[in-house]
Amino acid sequence: MKIQEKGVVVSNIEAARNLHFLEVRVPEITAQIVPGNFVSLLPPASSGVFLRRPFSVAGVHDGTLQLVIRDIGKGTHAITSLKKDDTIEVLGSLGNSYPTFEPDKKLWLLGGGTGIASLLFLHSIHNNPKDRILWGGKCSCELPEPTVLPSGCTLATDDGSCGECGNVVEVARRWLKTDKPDYIAACGPKGLLKGVQQLAAEYSIPAWISCEEFMACGMGACAGCAVPLAAGGYARVCADGPIFKAEEVLL
Repeated sequence: MKIQEKGVVVSNIEAARNLHFLEVRVPEITAQIVPGNFVSLLPPASSGVFLRRPFSVAGVHDGTLQLVIRDIGKGTHAITSLKKDDTIEVLGSLGNSYPTFEPDKKLWLLGGGTGIASLLFLHSIHNNPKDRILWGGKCSCELPEPTVLPSGCTLATDDGSCGECGNVVEVARRWLKTDKPDYIAACGPKGLLKGVQQLAAEYSIPAWISCEEFMACGMGACAGCAVPLAAGGYARVCADGPIFKAEEVLL
Protein backbone atom coordinates (compact mmCIF):
# COMPACT_ATOMS: atom_id res chain seq x y z
CA MET A 1 0.00 0.00 0.00
CA LYS A 2 1.36 3.41 -0.99
CA ILE A 3 1.51 5.92 1.84
CA GLN A 4 2.44 9.60 1.62
CA GLU A 5 4.07 10.62 4.87
CA LYS A 6 5.89 13.70 6.12
CA GLY A 7 9.29 12.45 7.18
CA VAL A 8 11.62 13.98 9.75
CA VAL A 9 15.36 13.87 9.10
CA VAL A 10 17.13 11.97 11.88
CA SER A 11 20.66 12.23 10.50
CA ASN A 12 22.52 13.15 7.32
CA ILE A 13 26.14 12.00 7.06
CA GLU A 14 28.43 12.65 4.11
CA ALA A 15 30.18 9.27 4.03
CA ALA A 16 32.29 9.99 0.93
CA ARG A 17 32.53 12.71 -1.71
CA ASN A 18 28.94 13.68 -2.50
CA LEU A 19 27.71 10.40 -0.99
CA HIS A 20 25.23 10.74 1.87
CA PHE A 21 23.73 8.32 4.37
CA LEU A 22 20.33 9.84 5.09
CA GLU A 23 17.96 8.65 7.81
CA VAL A 24 14.34 9.79 7.78
CA ARG A 25 11.70 8.88 10.34
CA VAL A 26 8.54 7.63 8.57
CA PRO A 27 7.03 4.98 10.87
CA GLU A 28 3.97 4.22 8.73
CA ILE A 29 6.02 3.56 5.59
CA THR A 30 8.78 1.61 7.31
CA ALA A 31 6.21 -0.74 8.83
CA GLN A 32 5.65 -2.27 5.37
CA ILE A 33 9.07 -1.94 3.69
CA VAL A 34 10.89 -5.10 2.53
CA PRO A 35 14.25 -5.46 0.71
CA GLY A 36 14.01 -4.31 -2.90
CA ASN A 37 11.34 -1.68 -2.27
CA PHE A 38 12.04 1.95 -2.97
CA VAL A 39 10.59 5.28 -1.91
CA SER A 40 10.16 8.61 -3.68
CA LEU A 41 11.20 11.84 -2.00
CA LEU A 42 9.85 15.25 -2.98
CA PRO A 43 12.67 17.82 -2.84
CA PRO A 44 11.92 20.94 -0.78
CA ALA A 45 9.79 23.50 -2.62
CA SER A 46 12.61 26.05 -2.32
CA SER A 47 14.70 23.91 -4.70
CA GLY A 48 12.37 24.60 -7.63
CA VAL A 49 12.26 20.86 -8.36
CA PHE A 50 8.74 19.45 -8.66
CA LEU A 51 9.30 15.79 -9.56
CA ARG A 52 9.97 13.20 -6.88
CA ARG A 53 13.29 11.36 -6.77
CA PRO A 54 13.32 7.55 -6.30
CA PHE A 55 15.75 5.85 -3.88
CA SER A 56 16.19 2.21 -2.92
CA VAL A 57 15.84 1.51 0.77
CA ALA A 58 19.11 0.58 2.49
CA GLY A 59 17.49 -0.45 5.77
CA VAL A 60 14.86 0.29 8.38
CA HIS A 61 15.20 0.61 12.13
CA ASP A 62 12.63 1.63 14.70
CA GLY A 63 10.50 3.63 12.25
CA THR A 64 13.49 5.16 10.50
CA LEU A 65 14.26 4.77 6.81
CA GLN A 66 17.92 4.50 5.74
CA LEU A 67 18.94 5.76 2.30
CA VAL A 68 22.17 6.06 0.31
CA ILE A 69 22.07 9.16 -1.91
CA ARG A 70 24.67 10.67 -4.24
CA ASP A 71 24.50 14.42 -4.81
CA ILE A 72 24.50 14.58 -8.63
CA GLY A 73 21.93 17.21 -9.56
CA LYS A 74 19.58 19.91 -8.40
CA GLY A 75 17.04 17.54 -6.86
CA THR A 76 19.50 15.29 -5.04
CA HIS A 77 21.49 18.32 -3.89
CA ALA A 78 18.39 19.75 -2.24
CA ILE A 79 17.76 16.44 -0.48
CA THR A 80 21.37 15.88 0.64
CA SER A 81 21.43 19.43 2.02
CA LEU A 82 18.72 18.64 4.56
CA LYS A 83 19.60 19.06 8.22
CA LYS A 84 18.50 17.16 11.32
CA ASP A 85 14.82 17.79 12.14
CA ASP A 86 14.06 19.12 8.63
CA THR A 87 10.98 17.58 7.04
CA ILE A 88 10.52 16.01 3.63
CA GLU A 89 7.57 14.35 1.90
CA VAL A 90 8.07 10.61 1.34
CA LEU A 91 5.96 8.24 -0.79
CA GLY A 92 6.28 4.49 -0.26
CA SER A 93 6.56 1.66 -0.31
CA LEU A 94 7.01 1.30 -4.06
CA GLY A 95 8.07 -1.54 -6.34
CA ASN A 96 8.44 -5.25 -5.76
CA SER A 97 10.98 -7.10 -3.64
CA TYR A 98 13.72 -9.71 -3.68
CA PRO A 99 12.56 -13.27 -3.07
CA THR A 100 12.94 -14.77 0.39
CA PHE A 101 16.21 -16.70 0.29
CA GLU A 102 16.67 -19.78 2.46
CA PRO A 103 18.66 -18.79 5.59
CA ASP A 104 21.31 -21.47 5.08
CA LYS A 105 22.01 -20.58 1.44
CA LYS A 106 25.03 -18.50 0.50
CA LEU A 107 24.19 -15.18 -1.14
CA TRP A 108 26.51 -12.84 -3.03
CA LEU A 109 25.37 -9.22 -3.11
CA LEU A 110 27.04 -7.24 -5.89
CA GLY A 111 26.50 -3.49 -5.93
CA GLY A 112 27.86 -0.53 -7.83
CA GLY A 113 27.57 3.03 -6.55
CA THR A 114 24.31 3.77 -4.75
CA GLY A 115 23.04 0.43 -6.07
CA ILE A 116 24.46 -1.01 -2.86
CA ALA A 117 21.46 0.32 -0.93
CA SER A 118 18.91 -2.46 -1.42
CA LEU A 119 21.66 -5.07 -1.02
CA LEU A 120 22.61 -3.75 2.42
CA PHE A 121 18.97 -4.11 3.42
CA LEU A 122 18.77 -7.60 1.96
CA HIS A 123 21.95 -8.60 3.81
CA SER A 124 20.57 -7.38 7.13
CA ILE A 125 17.48 -9.55 6.65
CA HIS A 126 19.15 -12.67 5.25
CA ASN A 127 21.83 -12.47 7.93
CA ASN A 128 23.95 -15.41 6.83
CA PRO A 129 27.63 -15.02 7.89
CA LYS A 130 28.64 -16.84 4.69
CA ASP A 131 27.17 -14.08 2.52
CA ARG A 132 29.58 -11.82 0.65
CA ILE A 133 28.89 -8.17 -0.18
CA LEU A 134 30.88 -6.35 -2.85
CA TRP A 135 30.56 -2.58 -3.25
CA GLY A 136 32.30 -1.08 -6.25
CA GLY A 137 33.22 2.43 -7.34
CA LYS A 138 35.58 4.12 -9.75
CA CYS A 139 37.99 5.25 -7.04
CA SER A 140 38.36 5.44 -3.26
CA CYS A 141 36.87 8.94 -3.10
CA GLU A 142 33.49 7.50 -4.16
CA LEU A 143 33.30 4.94 -1.35
CA PRO A 144 32.97 5.25 2.45
CA GLU A 145 35.54 4.13 4.97
CA PRO A 146 35.41 0.37 5.59
CA THR A 147 34.77 1.03 9.29
CA VAL A 148 31.18 2.12 8.57
CA LEU A 149 30.36 -0.99 6.55
CA PRO A 150 28.78 -4.24 7.76
CA SER A 151 31.01 -7.24 8.28
CA GLY A 152 31.53 -9.29 5.15
CA CYS A 153 31.53 -6.20 2.90
CA THR A 154 34.42 -5.84 0.46
CA LEU A 155 35.18 -2.66 -1.46
CA ALA A 156 36.45 -2.63 -5.05
CA THR A 157 37.70 0.23 -7.21
CA ASP A 158 38.39 0.43 -10.92
CA ASP A 159 41.76 2.09 -10.27
CA GLY A 160 42.75 -0.08 -7.32
CA SER A 161 42.94 2.88 -4.94
CA CYS A 162 40.78 1.09 -2.35
CA GLY A 163 39.96 -2.55 -1.68
CA GLU A 164 40.22 -5.01 -4.54
CA CYS A 165 41.35 -3.78 -7.94
CA GLY A 166 38.80 -3.99 -10.74
CA ASN A 167 35.11 -3.49 -11.29
CA VAL A 168 32.50 -5.55 -9.46
CA VAL A 169 32.12 -8.14 -12.22
CA GLU A 170 35.88 -8.62 -12.56
CA VAL A 171 36.28 -9.15 -8.82
CA ALA A 172 33.30 -11.53 -8.64
CA ARG A 173 34.79 -13.55 -11.50
CA ARG A 174 38.04 -13.89 -9.52
CA TRP A 175 36.08 -15.03 -6.46
CA LEU A 176 34.38 -17.70 -8.55
CA LYS A 177 37.72 -19.43 -9.07
CA THR A 178 37.62 -20.59 -5.44
CA ASP A 179 34.05 -20.04 -4.25
CA LYS A 180 30.50 -20.16 -5.55
CA PRO A 181 27.26 -18.80 -4.09
CA ASP A 182 23.84 -20.39 -4.19
CA TYR A 183 22.31 -17.11 -5.36
CA ILE A 184 23.35 -13.66 -6.59
CA ALA A 185 21.57 -10.35 -6.07
CA ALA A 186 22.86 -7.27 -7.86
CA CYS A 187 22.10 -3.60 -8.36
CA GLY A 188 24.01 -0.86 -10.10
CA PRO A 189 24.79 0.57 -13.54
CA LYS A 190 23.62 -1.28 -16.63
CA GLY A 191 27.12 -2.55 -17.42
CA LEU A 192 27.34 -4.21 -14.01
CA LEU A 193 23.93 -5.84 -14.40
CA LYS A 194 24.80 -7.13 -17.87
CA GLY A 195 28.03 -8.60 -16.49
CA VAL A 196 26.09 -10.31 -13.69
CA GLN A 197 23.70 -11.76 -16.27
CA GLN A 198 26.66 -13.29 -18.08
CA LEU A 199 28.26 -14.65 -14.89
CA ALA A 200 24.99 -16.16 -13.70
CA ALA A 201 24.42 -17.91 -17.03
CA GLU A 202 28.02 -19.10 -17.31
CA TYR A 203 28.13 -20.60 -13.80
CA SER A 204 24.44 -21.64 -13.60
CA ILE A 205 23.76 -19.44 -10.56
CA PRO A 206 20.20 -18.15 -10.01
CA ALA A 207 20.43 -14.35 -9.96
CA TRP A 208 18.16 -11.37 -9.39
CA ILE A 209 18.92 -7.82 -10.50
CA SER A 210 17.49 -4.51 -9.37
CA CYS A 211 17.24 -2.21 -12.39
CA GLU A 212 18.07 1.48 -12.15
CA GLU A 213 16.10 3.64 -14.58
CA PHE A 214 15.06 7.28 -14.63
CA MET A 215 11.51 7.65 -13.33
CA ALA A 216 9.01 10.44 -13.70
CA CYS A 217 5.97 9.24 -11.77
CA GLY A 218 7.42 6.17 -10.01
CA MET A 219 3.99 4.51 -9.93
CA GLY A 220 3.58 2.96 -13.38
CA ALA A 221 1.46 5.67 -14.99
CA CYS A 222 3.93 7.23 -17.43
CA ALA A 223 5.88 4.10 -18.58
CA GLY A 224 9.00 6.24 -18.81
CA CYS A 225 11.11 3.58 -17.04
CA ALA A 226 10.17 0.63 -19.28
CA VAL A 227 12.79 -2.03 -20.05
CA PRO A 228 12.60 -4.71 -22.77
CA LEU A 229 11.99 -8.32 -21.75
CA ALA A 230 13.64 -11.42 -23.18
CA ALA A 231 10.22 -12.97 -23.72
CA GLY A 232 9.03 -9.93 -25.65
CA GLY A 233 7.29 -6.73 -24.63
CA TYR A 234 8.29 -4.38 -21.87
CA ALA A 235 8.11 -4.10 -18.10
CA ARG A 236 7.88 -0.93 -16.02
CA VAL A 237 10.76 -0.83 -13.55
CA CYS A 238 8.77 1.20 -11.03
CA ALA A 239 5.65 -1.00 -10.99
CA ASP A 240 6.69 -4.42 -12.33
CA GLY A 241 10.19 -4.18 -10.82
CA PRO A 242 12.69 -2.98 -9.90
CA ILE A 243 13.62 -6.63 -9.09
CA PHE A 244 13.75 -9.12 -11.98
CA LYS A 245 15.23 -12.55 -12.55
CA ALA A 246 18.50 -11.80 -14.33
CA GLU A 247 17.55 -13.64 -17.51
CA GLU A 248 14.17 -11.90 -17.83
CA VAL A 249 15.49 -8.47 -18.86
CA LEU A 250 17.33 -7.39 -22.02
CA LEU A 251 20.11 -4.95 -21.14
